[in-house]
Amino acid sequence: MSKNAPFINEIRIYKTPLAAKTLYNMSSSAVMTPESTIVQLIDCDGVIGYGEACMATPQAQDANNDSIRLSLSLLAPSLIGMNPMQLDLINSTMENLLAGETEAKAAIDIACWDLIGKRLKKSVAELLGGNGSNEVITYHVIGITSPEQAAAEAERLQSNGISRLQLKAGGRSIENDIAAIEAVSGVLKDGAVLDIDTNRGWSEEEAINVSQVCSKISMSMEQPCATEQELYRIKPKIFHPLIVDESATDISTISKMVSSKMADGFGLKITRIGGLTRMKVVRDFCIQTQTPMSSDDAWGGDIIGAAGVALGSTVPASLNRGAWLAHTYHQIHYDSINGPRIENGMITLPNGGPGLGLVIEEGFFGEPDQVHS
Repeated sequence: MSKNAPFINEIRIYKTPLAAKTLYNMSSSAVMTPESTIVQLIDCDGVIGYGEACMATPQAQDANNDSIRLSLSLLAPSLIGMNPMQLDLINSTMENLLAGETEAKAAIDIACWDLIGKRLKKSVAELLGGNGSNEVITYHVIGITSPEQAAAEAERLQSNGISRLQLKAGGRSIENDIAAIEAVSGVLKDGAVLDIDTNRGWSEEEAINVSQVCSKISMSMEQPCATEQELYRIKPKIFHPLIVDESATDISTISKMVSSKMADGFGLKITRIGGLTRMKVVRDFCIQTQTPMSSDDAWGGDIIGAAGVALGSTVPASLNRGAWLAHTYHQIHYDSINGPRIENGMITLPNGGPGLGLVIEEGFFGEPDQVHS
């Protein structure tokens, strides 16, 4: 490699469909075939870093897959010639170029981390501060379905070693949601953890009613209402820990939620926060305040999955709510050997080499949608 400082020589943007193998039902929509956006960042020595962002449905978040690629078309040209190892400068440049659009910025940021790891011959987990384990606990989603089917799925998952269960709710009568909650809680084994996630699908009154009716059930409530203001209002009136997901957008908001004792934990999405650089700041804050957190994303393939597992491996087990993989639903690997997989409730870090640990064949994603050089 060159002895001089590296610089970004080319940025290629790809789109690849992730057709769902099984239906993934949420309160607002069902996931069918999201189109993932891949960033391939190539430096002056030919070292390649990969990043990814993929929105499951337009209802679950403000961004969509078309807006991500549009944002990348605006960001990428100004990054050509910059040193990919200068993460703060890369991120501040993107921030000055374009307000918001964190998903697109995250894809570039992740690609920089992957490239840096390859140049330094270190894993992204090492670069993030080292990992105490080469595997991370995961959780599995039970979609919106009948109480009987939800309970049967909970039993199946537990038999496969999954001890953290996320039951989707919302978008239907709360009586049906309560029946599903009771059915799943009735089959939970010792040590199993139940989280009820509505993806903003309940009103304040509904969230409070469900918590009251289910007050004797051990569970947490993840983003039961749409807005931050609603979460603050229901917090004193519910009987369960309140986990914030969609409203956890940046370190300022997250720190306010913790200091006010509104949030009992977070379901954090790497692309919503803006990438691994910003996630590292949030992780450090959560460790300092002893606040549980997850490390995953809305959807996506091996690249975003490997990024979530890398960050998750640096979170102490006592605070780790898990890293989630969409792979169980779409069954597509970019790296068929090292792509992250779930075994007995855990995800092992990819070990195909430095960076994110993935080996992706040139041309795997076909022709690029955009090329910037």
